[in-house]
Amino acid sequence: MSVVLPKKAHCIGVGGIHVSAVAKLLIARGVTVSGSDAFENDETKDLAARGAVISIGHHVSNLPIDAGVVIYSHAVPPENAELAEAKRRGIQCVDTHAFLAWMFGGAQQIVVTGSHGKSTTTSMLGLILASCGVNPTVIVGTKVPGFVDGNLRIGREDLLIVEGDEYQRHVLSYQPTVLVLNNVELDHVDVYPTIEAYEQVFREVVKKMGEGTVVVVNADDVRAHAIGAFARAEKKSLVEVGMNAGDVHIGKIESRDGGSSVDMHLSGDVIVPFDLNVPGEMNVRNAAMALAGARAAVPTMDLERAYDALAAFKGCWRRFERIGEVNGAVAVSDYGHHPTEVRATLAAAHEAFPDRRIVLAFQPHHRNRTKHLFSEFVASFDGADVLMLVEIYDVPGREATEDANVSSSQLMDAVKQRDVERGKQRPISFVPSVSDLAQAISSAGVTEQDVILFMGAGAIDAEARKMVN
Repeated sequence: MSVVLPKKAHCIGVGGIHVSAVAKLLIARGVTVSGSDAFENDETKDLAARGAVISIGHHVSNLPIDAGVVIYSHAVPPENAELAEAKRRGIQCVDTHAFLAWMFGGAQQIVVTGSHGKSTTTSMLGLILASCGVNPTVIVGTKVPGFVDGNLRIGREDLLIVEGDEYQRHVLSYQPTVLVLNNVELDHVDVYPTIEAYEQVFREVVKKMGEGTVVVVNADDVRAHAIGAFARAEKKSLVEVGMNAGDVHIGKIESRDGGSSVDMHLSGDVIVPFDLNVPGEMNVRNAAMALAGARAAVPTMDLERAYDALAAFKGCWRRFERIGEVNGAVAVSDYGHHPTEVRATLAAAHEAFPDRRIVLAFQPHHRNRTKHLFSEFVASFDGADVLMLVEIYDVPGREATEDANVSSSQLMDAVKQRDVERGKQRPISFVPSVSDLAQAISSAGVTEQDVILFMGAGAIDAEARKMVN
């Protein structure tokens, strides 16, 4: 059932990966869009080229007098001048997730959530159903090479595939007909004080789902499996995905040329092999979750087309993305910022480049996360042959005063101590700023025999691309 969209929308934080996708979708649906952000980037330029009125910097004057709605990113603080003015005028103000949930109210909503792998799984799922002729609209927190609009695929108004962010409980905005739950591991510790509080948000999503809905869970993840049991008790249809067991399960995996050949079992029937051209067991699991989610939504989909779509998938922006070379070494950019993601990505790097030294340049993403997951971070770097720890990226509005002294230099000291205890020796350094990375890489003697993994959710990606260019 279609909703009546406002004639004009103003987007704050419009250069962000999620807000920009919503803005593009609104333009395509005939809405006049304006927006603002602190800095110009590729997304603001693209939106301006599509006819949006884009302002750099946040000022009350940017807000159109006749704006019908203001849509904002969760990164926008309440004291933002435009947001405060919109509220003063009585204009409806909603975050991007709440707006999308309203825009696709009554539509089929396939929501991918969990701690890790959301963007990749959402991308794969969208590509599978697009390849099968289902024509979904897809909103994802990355850029997908198979989507003309990058972070957006414009399709039907009654079918949305979306990445359901658990930060600030945004995933609760949606009314999923299919929920894909990848995994559950404590993150966003500035919002969720305990793993139990974090887990509860996913239970709440399941509880609000209606009759005839489907929950797809990673059965190998203990907490996700428990939420699957909760879903069954709540009378939802349950699909379990796992290694060697489950309604959809992964059998033999053979690594080859930066990817894998996989035996996938569907309800007891073996489909062998299908090829995946992105590395790592993590991506095999993402593919299995995407396939299960797609099948739950469209049971009659063409499996051959689905496998072809997965074989054609080359990865996403900032998800183990090869961006060029630095000092002759292959340069890879990755958004991972949780210890589990660091560990899995290092394993994928060794799988993809078995004969090369893996150099990890890692920038932690905000001090609160670093403090609460400190021990996990220290252990997660074991797979790096050379380790460079860039000073922590401060996130505006998410840093507590008591965390001001938390530093990557402390991580370095703890990693060195761990290496002593393990009887290991390797180059480890502290890099005060991303601007010092080039010198650190040069000092490490990086050559064409190496792979540099630039990892983190902060400023490290932009610096890596400068070095490549």
